[in-house]
Amino acid sequence: MNDFVALLVAALTFCLGYWIAGTLVRLAVRYGLGHAHLGEGSLAQVALALAVGLAAWRWARGGRPAGA
Repeated sequence: MNDFVALLVAALTFCLGYWIAGTLVRLAVRYGLGHAHLGEGSLAQVALALAVGLAAWRWARGGRPAGA
């Protein structure tokens, strides 16, 4: 897959992952689940979305190294 298209897929996956994680956090806060300091935009939420986006980027590139 083209590098530009792979980057677009990764960015879309990151944004969707961040949105889904934010929705889950909002639901957890609303229903009183989780830690008392749970909040949107936490480091865990960003790291999870980044990991999913990176995995999507690697998948879209077909497992090639970044310099190839």
